[in-house]
Amino acid sequence: MLEVILIFLIACFGYSDYFTGKTLQTRPIVLGPLVGLALGNLEAGCIIGATLELAFMGAVGVGAALPPEVVSGSVLGTAFAIIGDKDAGMAVALGLPIAMLVMMLRNFLFIAIVPLFANKADKYAAAGDLKGVSRMHWYGGIFGMYLPLAILTTLSFYLGSNVMENVLNMIPTFIQDGLSISAGILPALGFAILLRMILNKKIVPFLFIGLILTAYLNLPVLAVAILAVCIVFIMSQTSEKQMAVGNNEMEVEDDDF
Repeated sequence: MLEVILIFLIACFGYSDYFTGKTLQTRPIVLGPLVGLALGNLEAGCIIGATLELAFMGAVGVGAALPPEVVSGSVLGTAFAIIGDKDAGMAVALGLPIAMLVMMLRNFLFIAIVPLFANKADKYAAAGDLKGVSRMHWYGGIFGMYLPLAILTTLSFYLGSNVMENVLNMIPTFIQDGLSISAGILPALGFAILLRMILNKKIVPFLFIGLILTAYLNLPVLAVAILAVCIVFIMSQTSEKQMAVGNNEMEVEDDDF
């Protein structure tokens, strides 16, 4: 029973990210170790959380398109893998379909439940009641969205992985195949959207350097990340020196006057 309560608290912690300013506590790399700690296997939680983070890396909301429900997939995928003494691959195999299924349930809440609080907030706004609008904001988020999802995640954990597998097996094969394909495309889509926003002539050379290091020199991601940090440090130091030289030259010119 204690494990169920801890899973509920972890799910609430993950969903509270929407109230704390997007601190990324919804991410698998954060929730995985917490689940592992709650279930007495921190090492497995860290490994599975990192693996799920790679799978969910592209799961970001773009416009009106909603990504897979990361919190439920991370918590349940990690928990079921640890309880069943399975590896990270099993966590991904369970986590992604669960996240896609809960995404559909979340969409239902957005369509059917949240508008009830939004309409009430409009009435308070028309009456000039700012506190009422604020209450509807909180109530709509908590009772119309995130508390139901946290309860659903906890209930799924309580019922066990076998029940969840049976529920997933009830979904038609063509829908499962579509969900699996879309989940596999999401990381590439996420990177493509990110590159479209930040890519410029200054960044392109570093993109190809990373490609060469990973594709041709077979360096692991950690080694490439450490090298990137070193490059950033060197560039920042060079920039500071250039700024210092520029300031000194300006002071010399001022002295001439």
